[in-house]
Amino acid sequence: MRAAALCVLVAASPAAGGCAGRQQRRAERTKVAQKHYEIAVGSFHAGMFEDAKAQLRRALAENPDHADSHYLMGVLLLQEGKTVLDALENERCLTDAAAALQRERAMALHRHAAASFRAALEHYGADDAGRGRAENSLAVVALHFDRFDEAIAHAQRALEVQRYNERFSALANLGWAYYRKGDLIRATTELRQAVLLNPDFCVGHYRLARVYMDGDMPDKALEAAQAVVENERCPIQDAHRLAGLARAALGQSDEAAEAFASCVSLSPRSCLAEDCRALYVSTTGHELQLAAAP
Repeated sequence: MRAAALCVLVAASPAAGGCAGRQQRRAERTKVAQKHYEIAVGSFHAGMFEDAKAQLRRALAENPDHADSHYLMGVLLLQEGKTVLDALENERCLTDAAAALQRERAMALHRHAAASFRAALEHYGADDAGRGRAENSLAVVALHFDRFDEAIAHAQRALEVQRYNERFSALANLGWAYYRKGDLIRATTELRQAVLLNPDFCVGHYRLARVYMDGDMPDKALEAAQAVVENERCPIQDAHRLAGLARAALGQSDEAAEAFASCVSLSPRSCLAEDCRALYVSTTGHELQLAAAP
């Protein structure tokens, strides 16, 4: 916009043709950047993440102000960091020095993701839906680093963007930040709203189960946890542990043991599986024996 205004001001000067030429070249480079971005989106959905990042780098070389490219780069970096952490904690429970270095690598990826989301915010319009996505993604990063007040601020700003249509996600992050701060009332309020907006939102139901369990409401915790456990599209291992804890609190020992066994079977080598094995032993009085894989 500034370049366009400048061209209007000098339209009567001999340099006006040069200014118009610069505008045309900028428009052409923006079109090229958009094309690279569209290819990156296709690669992203096909699981070709390195190709997607390469296309985004080309897009940003053509147009450093391309907000969607900054945002998608942040998503890719955040996902890469999550993949590292999942390998360390959800696939195998690794706690040695090498694992510590890998965790630091994941945190570095999260910091780079945050920088990309902030760059996206610089170039999105005031009510662009992308601004809501970027703010909510920054809330996710802040939660990774236990910066709960920062996460609350980002989630609230995401909710202020009228055109942002994934409000359930921002509400879930807002509720989770309140929970991590120990404010169970506000956490419950935001998480209830999240699952009302999207009844199939696995993470929202799981987080609500955590809040209810900490609030000594095992019946409600069980209801929320079961919404996850019974949904095949929701592979959240800890929801099975929560269902077991809720059933144990309600005096349903046999069902609790089944939930703990299910927790272990989902990912037997994870850190969480160790907790579920111990809970199974304390509930039944004997060790858990899983059937051998065929």
